[in-house]
Amino acid sequence: MQTGKAGFPTRAAAQQALQDVVRTLLVDVGVHSVTVGEYLETWLTGKHALKPKTVELYRTLADNYLVPHLGDIKLLELRAQHLDRMYAAITVGKSGRPLSPSTIRRVHGVLRSALTTAVKRRLIPYSPAEHIELAPENPRRPKPWTIAQCQAFLAGSADDRLAPLYELILATGLRRGEALGLRWEDLDLDGAALYVIQQIVEVRGQPVVGTPKTKHGTRVVSLDTVTVATLRQHRAVQDLERIAWGPAWNEAGLVFTREDGRGLRPQYATKHFAALAGQLGLPLIRVHDLRHTHASVALAAGVDLKVVSDRLGHSQISITADLYTHVSRGVSQAAADRIADAMRGTSNALPAASLQQKPENVHLSASEGEERARPPPHPRRSEA
Repeated sequence: MQTGKAGFPTRAAAQQALQDVVRTLLVDVGVHSVTVGEYLETWLTGKHALKPKTVELYRTLADNYLVPHLGDIKLLELRAQHLDRMYAAITVGKSGRPLSPSTIRRVHGVLRSALTTAVKRRLIPYSPAEHIELAPENPRRPKPWTIAQCQAFLAGSADDRLAPLYELILATGLRRGEALGLRWEDLDLDGAALYVIQQIVEVRGQPVVGTPKTKHGTRVVSLDTVTVATLRQHRAVQDLERIAWGPAWNEAGLVFTREDGRGLRPQYATKHFAALAGQLGLPLIRVHDLRHTHASVALAAGVDLKVVSDRLGHSQISITADLYTHVSRGVSQAAADRIADAMRGTSNALPAASLQQKPENVHLSASEGEERARPPPHPRRSEA
């Protein structure tokens, strides 16, 4: 059977249409019956390079939104109008509340990635997800605590068993999973540094050990003297727990554990933190916002943006600058005032001196601690 189509506006458009038809005809005959749902399942099963937490997110979005709305459509028959109808339908989420633009963009990102792979494998001639207009995303800005709130939390939670965990995140900006995955062998307390090597995330209710979130997440973070003392004291407490549990102790080698030595579930650390903050009458924020608090206080104190970015493990300094625009503006305004004072002779500081900022790391406890910007080499790495 022959098919034909005419009425193309240009020769280039006609050639493009011909190429699309040829690509379709070259596809394996078995592909013509494959549905979007079947293809998504195959695609997800083959995502071996992704972290377990990411695969779980992809599967959740596929199961909740993509498969119910697109699953029965033949992969080769999927068109942009199908996607438009799906996004209009899922504007109201499964809970009955409006779905955020961010979530819709995540759904679209999963579908676009899957269809791009299908194009590369020559299962479809083009991806209908490439030219979809979505509502603009409302970026979620960090909600850090003030220094006074940090001090109130540290003072009020001092006797809590997990207080050193939250204090460490405040002092270093570690992600929750990075702090929970920290091992004693990753600490160089004599050299006042820690080494982010792994993280613990929660996948379907179970803790899973993996590599840091990004390549730049593997990093060295300097420690201040107060945090070093806190960790030494915490190790002494853990040693007592090890003795008390005897043979029943689980030697995981982790810095932060349950009473019997087993690793902590990330969700438990989150709920425990929320309970502590609530008891102290402090604004309820996420554990991740302690990381934001560290960055915000450091920038406001004049720590160089590049230093803060390195401590957080960001791949680009622009990510740090974008996240903390609200802080950068205040720092920029203060710099403008110093420049004006120097130029008008209202300050004793010379312009060159007034613009120099030495990175100074700020510890968020009531005591003052001075951090070293460049830690000594890790003992294990120096052998290489």
